[in-house]
Amino acid sequence: MSISPFSIVPFSREHPKAGFCSGSEILDRYFAERAGQDIKRNLARCFVAIDNEQKNIAGFYTLSAAQIPLMNLPEQLAKKMPRYDAVPASRLGRLAIDKHYQGRGLGQALIADALKKSARDSMAVYAMLVDAKDDNAAAFYRHHGFIPCTGKPQTLFLPLKTLSKL
Repeated sequence: MSISPFSIVPFSREHPKAGFCSGSEILDRYFAERAGQDIKRNLARCFVAIDNEQKNIAGFYTLSAAQIPLMNLPEQLAKKMPRYDAVPASRLGRLAIDKHYQGRGLGQALIADALKKSARDSMAVYAMLVDAKDDNAAAFYRHHGFIPCTGKPQTLFLPLKTLSKL
């Protein structure tokens, strides 16, 4: 029997942020300076992947409520929706992996965890939404099944019904 090398848990003050470095100054600064404030203000939830051996933070992601304007969905999906202005979504706001843990599939595991949390019955959510910070990030999300919003190639979404197909 093998034990998972990471535990994904809600971020708290007890988790050591010092030394986390993903290589993205914007994401590293957010995690060091603003994640705790966003949690306190109830603007986002932050989840961290803890290395079960080293007890370091290997990665993190944030989740918050969002909506996707109906006009931003591809036409074949939009025509199946009720004529609301927007559909409910969860937003994967930020996702980063520490340099020491990159290339191990942890990003995919964090996306899967975020999708699982978004699909819980406590709230109706049609899709998970993400704003890719650059073309490489957009390619990463497209590789994992995310669909670009119409007219916004850096904004992508993944319908939660996709989970039932996996």
